Order: sequence, then structure tokens, then C-alpha cells
Amino acid sequence: MSLWRRRAALGVLGIWGLVSLARLSRLIDAPDPPPGADLVSALDFFRASIPASAGYLYVEPGAFGTDTGAGQRLRYELHPRTYDDVRTAVDEAAVRQLMRTEGLGFVVVPDASQYSDQSWLRQPRDWLRRIELDANRYVLAVVA
Repeated sequence: MSLWRRRAALGVLGIWGLVSLARLSRLIDAPDPPPGADLVSALDFFRASIPASAGYLYVEPGAFGTDTGAGQRLRYELHPRTYDDVRTAVDEAAVRQLMRTEGLGFVVVPDASQYSDQSWLRQPRDWLRRIELDANRYVLAVVA
């Protein structure tokens, strides 16, 4: 009986050792990329376009659960600027009221192609001025 206990204990220790080695190998794996990696090339432009004391809005382009991580990355990278976000389902009048109430002066558009052609984010508005990095990435500044 004692011999079986020793063999069982050695077996358990052997399995534990193999599992430990397998877990240690994860230390040399490359880390997961941060969310919103496609924003990196435009972050300096966004920082330069929005003063550190200002607030901005990000409009999530998809339904809940389809986020790309862009909103979280913007929040982190553009800190200490005040931040809020909404979904595209929110109409323009409600967004305008939210921005007025929260004191947000800018809207960040990191990829205009994610919004429909009829979206207020892609159409000229008298209450917004467009500051472009390029035709697809820009900041909208509230003017009225």
C-alpha cells in the first residue's frame, strides 16, 4: 500500500511540474496588442487638435458588443481630457444636447468609413467645424 501512495504522489508531482512548465512558457509569449491599435497613427493629431483642458465625444460606430476598443484607447491616450461616448443610434439633436450639457467641444472621428454616408458625422453641419488629418480621420470642433 505504501508503494502505491509513493507512486501516486510522484505522479501528481510530475503532472504538477509539467503543468507549471507549460504555464511558464506563457511568460515568453508576445503580449496581446492593446485595443484600438488602428488608432495609433492618428493619436498625435488628436492630441494636438484637442486642448488638454477640453472635452470630447466619441461615437461608437456599431451596436453594443461590437466595439473595437477604439473608445477605450482614446480615453486612455487622450487623458486628462473629459470624455463621453454614445452609439450611432443616438440622434444628432440628443448628441448636441449631451455635448452642451457635459461641456464637450469636440467629436473624434478616427475612421469615418465606419459610419453611414448620411451620418451627421460625415456631413457638413453649421454647428461643427472639421479639422482634418485626412478625409477619413478628423476632429469636429463645436462652433455654435
